Amino acid sequence: MSSLIFYVGQDVPVQATPLDDSGAVISGGSVTVTVTVTDPLGTTSTPTAGPLGSGLYSATVPSVVTPGNWLVRWVVVGTNGNSKPVVWAYEDQFQVRPMGIEQLVDIASVKYQLGLNPNDARKDAALQGFILAAADMARDFCGPFLPEQHTQWFDGGRAHIVPDWLPLLTVQSCTEYYGLSAFSVTEQPLGTQQNAFGFTADYTTGQLTRRTFGGEAAYWARGAKNIKLVYTSGRTGAVPWSIRLGALELIRHIWQLTQQGGRPQFNAGGLDGSDGLSVPSGFALPQRVIELWSMYQRPPGSE
Repeated sequence: MSSLIFYVGQDVPVQATPLDDSGAVISGGSVTVTVTVTDPLGTTSTPTAGPLGSGLYSATVPSVVTPGNWLVRWVVVGTNGNSKPVVWAYEDQFQVRPMGIEQLVDIASVKYQLGLNPNDARKDAALQGFILAAADMARDFCGPFLPEQHTQWFDGGRAHIVPDWLPLLTVQSCTEYYGLSAFSVTEQPLGTQQNAFGFTADYTTGQLTRRTFGGEAAYWARGAKNIKLVYTSGRTGAVPWSIRLGALELIRHIWQLTQQGGRPQFNAGGLDGSDGLSVPSGFALPQRVIELWSMYQRPPGSE
């Protein structure tokens, strides 16, 4: 495969070079080539494989629709042109990227940051992986930048609840459970009270306050994990430049550690993460990335 990461809806070419029992590349003879592809949901398909020459066989997985890790298994049986038997199996995999996944920077900007030739596409697939990893770490440290929906359950018996994933963008639904009974709780800003099942939202802090008649503060129904909240977190508008620059610096940091043997050629302390900060996912961020992202850091206690 020429790429490491594919996109939903893309045709994915898969290739393999079968060998006979003596380790020689298949040339001539008579073989049966079977390719079995398993998607992330466990569904299998068998695309047709054909020879490309020089012992290479190829098949195309059409219009992949399920994001995640796809498995490919090749089985080749028969005889080689030298009459050697062929009983050969090989397994491979490829990644399909979901649509709308958070990507804070583009490959062109990353190449400029790393001093790579913008017209050389040989490392583009690897760079795409670095971009996605940096976006994961930014989301872990700052919260999501692209809108994403979450469903979360809270213990009742308190005046306020705060979603784990901030910043809070919108609330789709909120349900209180009293034993076997479910009651919808709606957003009712002060001065617009409609009934006793309301809440007000502070979108700056993410705090949701339970309200009753007249806008009076109340307690959420007592119970364990009996408050169901469906909400969207994230931000709208352009990604802040400090976030973009921090992502580029993080990519350069990882690039040096993995591709250049950790050489601190940019004269920036903490390239090994020693002066950085561990974030919830377990990664360590260089200090300069922390400084660039600090104004957007998620509050303590959020997941």
